[in-house]
Amino acid sequence: MDDGRVVIDIDANGSQAIGETEKVKKSLFGLGPAAEKSNGGFGSIVKSSALFGTVAGAAMAVVTGGINAMKSSLGGAVARFDTLNAYPKVMAQMGYSTDDVTKSVGILKKGVDGLPTSLQDLTKSAQGFAILEKSATKGAETATALNDAFLASGASAGDASRGVEQYSQMLASGTVDLQSWRTLQETMPYALTKVANSFGLTGKSAERDLYAKLKAGQITVDQLNQRFVELDGGVNGFANTARTASGGIGTSFTNMKNAVVNGLTNMLTAIDNGLKNAGIVNGIAGIFDQAKRAII
Repeated sequence: MDDGRVVIDIDANGSQAIGETEKVKKSLFGLGPAAEKSNGGFGSIVKSSALFGTVAGAAMAVVTGGINAMKSSLGGAVARFDTLNAYPKVMAQMGYSTDDVTKSVGILKKGVDGLPTSLQDLTKSAQGFAILEKSATKGAETATALNDAFLASGASAGDASRGVEQYSQMLASGTVDLQSWRTLQETMPYALTKVANSFGLTGKSAERDLYAKLKAGQITVDQLNQRFVELDGGVNGFANTARTASGGIGTSFTNMKNAVVNGLTNMLTAIDNGLKNAGIVNGIAGIFDQAKRAII
């Protein structure tokens, strides 16, 4: 071997050629004397290549997962598009002002940024709270604050849904019952403790003491709700904690998918507006309606 080149002298003696070839094979695969004295050699290269292959395979799986997430984003984009178009119309019909609704849309969009929560789910919750609070803006603030509070406490989607239902009943009646309170204790223990602390209640009995004050009317349900909204913002608020608690690869994939959904939604909006400007009254929906009539 000279300057990195393998030179084999092959003469008329075939056995000698075979012998030289065997020596080269042993040298290359780390089986020869030189390899025994060394920690390197071709064997290490093979092992490194195998490791690289494993890492590359894992990376490819991640990329493939990302591509699949993007492929499945069109349905989400359509749902988001419909939500953004339907929500203002529905809220206007329910008597809320344009300014109130516009502000609430901004709150909801910001509320789902960086979280595995869809705009559609948060908007549905906000509509319910808006009816209770007689304000689209306050409904959006409550829905966002509660969503952050549940996620900050590590609640699953199912737990959060159960907690929102019980909380809505409390807000609607203006009173607190033990069953609803126990559900909140199960689904948002961290957030509930923070709220209790904000009222000056500390120690192991903080949550029980908060319940007692709510039951006695010393703290109203409206005051409790406002405190959730206040504690949502700030450096150590529920919003920041929720984004930390829900961090990870799974959430990153969801966030990537949401980013694609947002981009596709913007594209659909641009196309829809273009069609409307061109005389298609209902935009994209109008095109599909025309196609449906043609098929029938």
